[in-house]
Amino acid sequence: MGTAFVQGMQGDDLTTGIVATAKHFIAYGMTEGALNQATAHFGPRELFEVFALPFEAAIRDGGLASVMNAYNDIDGVPVAASPAILTDLLRGRLGFDGVVVADYGTVARTRRIHRAADSLAHAGALAVEAGLDIELPFLDCYVGLADMIAAGDLDEAVVDTSVRRVLTQK
Repeated sequence: MGTAFVQGMQGDDLTTGIVATAKHFIAYGMTEGALNQATAHFGPRELFEVFALPFEAAIRDGGLASVMNAYNDIDGVPVAASPAILTDLLRGRLGFDGVVVADYGTVARTRRIHRAADSLAHAGALAVEAGLDIELPFLDCYVGLADMIAAGDLDEAVVDTSVRRVLTQK
């Protein structure tokens, strides 16, 4: 169903379709206490075989162009700041080459809820380094990326890669 939805929405050519965004990547519905920002405890095999396969089908067979990350963390690492999830699994193993967008305020939650960053700018740096391209709906964290680059705390090439993905899609 997801693949058919993506194909119907995006069409054969994104210049005549609309970008579909699959959400929420990944293990969003299986967190402790069913809380948005809580922990999900899964090993790599279960994470892939149970939760990633539907995304893989939409990517491989449907040409999915956008993914929205989940609020939760997986074994203590917020998905929004996880290179293992957003780069290694999503882009590497699943072959996704599109744009990753943040769910509502999820980059700021990396600081405010998960306490994985010591500032909002640091949360932004962690997210963009993990492979999250667009912070939504506000620029609470990505607004500080230029300062992080200037301070030597973020490689400008990481931001360039993210910007390239967004501009390519546009």
